Amino acid sequence: MATIIQIKRSSGSAAPGTSDLVEAELAYSQDASNDGVGAKLYIESVDSGSNPVIHAIGGKFYTDAIDAATDSNTASTIVERDASGNFSAGTITAALTGNVTGNVTGDVTGDLTGDVTGNVTGNVTGNVTGNVTGNADTATALATGRTIAITGDLAYTSGSFDGTGNVTGTGTLATVNSDVGSFGSTTAVPVITVNAKGLVTAVSTQAISTSFDIAADTGSTDTVAGGETITFTGGTGVATTVGANEITFDIGQAVGTTDNVTFNNLTVSGDLTVSGDTTTVNTATLTVEDPLIILANGNSSTDAVDIGFYGLYDTSGSQDLYAGLFRDASDGKFRLFKDLQSAPSTTVDTSGTGYAVASLVANIEGNLTGGTVSGLATDIAVADGGTGASTFTSNGIIYGNGTGALQATAAGTDGYFLYSNSGTPDWTNVIDGGTY
Repeated sequence: MATIIQIKRSSGSAAPGTSDLVEAELAYSQDASNDGVGAKLYIESVDSGSNPVIHAIGGKFYTDAIDAATDSNTASTIVERDASGNFSAGTITAALTGNVTGNVTGDVTGDLTGDVTGNVTGNVTGNVTGNVTGNADTATALATGRTIAITGDLAYTSGSFDGTGNVTGTGTLATVNSDVGSFGSTTAVPVITVNAKGLVTAVSTQAISTSFDIAADTGSTDTVAGGETITFTGGTGVATTVGANEITFDIGQAVGTTDNVTFNNLTVSGDLTVSGDTTTVNTATLTVEDPLIILANGNSSTDAVDIGFYGLYDTSGSQDLYAGLFRDASDGKFRLFKDLQSAPSTTVDTSGTGYAVASLVANIEGNLTGGTVSGLATDIAVADGGTGASTFTSNGIIYGNGTGALQATAAGTDGYFLYSNSGTPDWTNVIDGGTY
């Protein structure tokens, strides 16, 4: 069944008052006696002071005006451009401000302010302020010839320039440094002075130093003069060798990234990154400051490995057994296990020999999300987070009932919508705005 929607209407042409409508309500003045010539559609809104106002938003009055639009010179009619973007008009009286590009044909009366570019054909009456770009018939030469001169570090004076031809002159750089020639040798380096303009104002030489200082983490700074010998001495576990213009330091074992290196006690003050496949810690006591330890950091999107930890024990004195806690990758659930006779690898073999689910003894507090709650004798009450009911009407809409069990409407019908029937949800397919 089709849905019927009506709005308020009046057979006259007068607009509704604010008392006839509420905010966002529509009304239509039909102007029936005049065949709808003045018919308009209104809606009630509010102004900046939240006061109700009536806005005209459409109707036959406006659509007739738009339908009558034309590109011809027709009185009291909206102007519409033709396919070329043009329209016809009579007299246009206005002050034109901006850029005018193209041909202006006819009489222009008023002030033209801005840049006028193009050809202006006809009589132009009024003041023109701005740039007029076009053809200048008399601009051929300067009335009086002029010269161009440059002073400073570059001296230059041009020939006489009157606009009828090109002129050429030669510039001369000022002398700012009288020191000319070659500077520097095997025992001296050149010293160059440059001013703020980038010009070299002086050149001299400076002898090369034949001594230098050597410093270290400990000890005093030593000055080495030309001809002295520098000795590199090894420390504890470090030997030095010199030959063939090179010095070699040796600590007694290879320490490359692929070598095996052995130390006694080792203290690392910075971060330690171990990239190998296996890390073995043979220690009686392991202390870790980090309160959260990440496992399976390299797990892929397939989530194919179990995540957890396990330990080794032996209750009989003759059989190694394993127990632990892990997240089962097959279903995402956490499980405890014990009595497993084979150490887990990337997954826990729940069908392995001796595998048993361990008992968990603890008080568990938290929120239940999803899953199944069993063992309840009755339906969970509303006050306890339940619905208070076992079943609801198929395809009905559930609604509240205070502290009582949730209720449901009857199944809906296509084309119907919910409305309040004396405070109770119900279905209908009729909307009537009434009259004013």
